[in-house]
Amino acid sequence: MKLEDICDDVIGLVPEYSKTGDGCRLICRAADDGKMSSYYDSRTIESVKRQMARCYAVDLAAQGRQLQKEYQRTKPLPFYFSDDRIFVPLKLRLARVAGDPSYGYIASNFVARVLPANNSHCRIDFINGESLPVFSNITTARLALYFATEIQKNSLRREADPDQELLQAFHTLRRYITTGKTK
Repeated sequence: MKLEDICDDVIGLVPEYSKTGDGCRLICRAADDGKMSSYYDSRTIESVKRQMARCYAVDLAAQGRQLQKEYQRTKPLPFYFSDDRIFVPLKLRLARVAGDPSYGYIASNFVARVLPANNSHCRIDFINGESLPVFSNITTARLALYFATEIQKNSLRREADPDQELLQAFHTLRRYITTGKTK
């Protein structure tokens, strides 16, 4: 399966170890039966993330600098696409050695809840009822999702419809002509 063919359906990038080294499990949005699917990619999370960004013509470095500047945040940073998917960084595996990349990314709008789990960890429940373990504490995971909400409000807000003002003026004019009142 080529990433370019499924990039619109990807809602999670989970780091995984394999016999050949570091890889990535791609979690894709629910099909008609409500079940999510997943595919293994032998590339690292960062390589898959860059390939997805190419599919959407997004400059991840510029986006990261913007998020660092606006929110005074450090890495790992979320990334987002114009289709309203904001991928939040969460610790999705335990590191085996120092410096081992253990963060993956989950699209925030597919997360239903963050719940506590064993050993100060938590889990996320997706909107279809499936869950995924997170190796961060619950507060950290919830703050990552809250940050996605802030990005949604500030960076992905929709431009005002230019015709909306014209429609409002038309309705006011029509009301004035028919009733003689503006309100």
